[in-house]
Amino acid sequence: MLRVDRPARAAGRDGVADMTMQDGTGQAETASPFASRALTDLWRRQGRSLATSESVHKTLREAILQQILGPGTRLAEEDLAGGFGISRTPVREAILRLEAEGLAERSSGRTAYVTEISPREIVEIYEVRGAIDGLSAELAATRIEPPALSGLEWTNQQMREAGEQGDFVTMARLNLEFHEQLATASGNAFLLQMLIAVHDRVRRFPGTTFAHGDRWREAVEEHDALLTALRSRDAEASARLARAHMNRSRDVRIATLDD
Repeated sequence: MLRVDRPARAAGRDGVADMTMQDGTGQAETASPFASRALTDLWRRQGRSLATSESVHKTLREAILQQILGPGTRLAEEDLAGGFGISRTPVREAILRLEAEGLAERSSGRTAYVTEISPREIVEIYEVRGAIDGLSAELAATRIEPPALSGLEWTNQQMREAGEQGDFVTMARLNLEFHEQLATASGNAFLLQMLIAVHDRVRRFPGTTFAHGDRWREAVEEHDALLTALRSRDAEASARLARAHMNRSRDVRIATLDD
């Protein structure tokens, strides 16, 4: 059985439940993701259409984004290679790519770990989100067509209904759709591409900000205000409201690290 260990840390740190246990030697262990077959199933779904190193990279990257491999998880080449039934070379290549992407890092030794989530990372990602959404809203204010505006209104209404039912998972999915619709309405394809790339990084953050206090309702109301500015074709107000929305989301996300 493949072991992928995570260093022990205080319960609740980074919003991730502490699943460590002692192995009798004083060393902390974590139940392997392979015990629930989550990582194995993800690996099998990659098929053989990709080169082995590409398949390993895609599998590990998706496992990190889905939080199958949480922050601090040890990525031992030998153990991963054994679990996947391949040589260590493609695993090493995949881990190097994860390091280049900022999803893995080396400790003082040679072993790599899934990068911890820090307030600094959250600030930097939401700075980019604010820039993307601000420009998307500014451009959309003068370019959006009635069907696209109606689509944004419908998505936000669906978010409201999901929030009222306490279905924050669905609400988070709809929120991504809302912001992708906004980027599409900007008429700038590169903005949409950049937004999707940033969304991938946000996926590894634990939980959802919508479950934090009354944030779900605030977010819907912030969307409402943005929609009003878009209807008025007010580019300046649209950009300002979109950036403020991201700043508020950033602050709540940082607060959830201590929950």
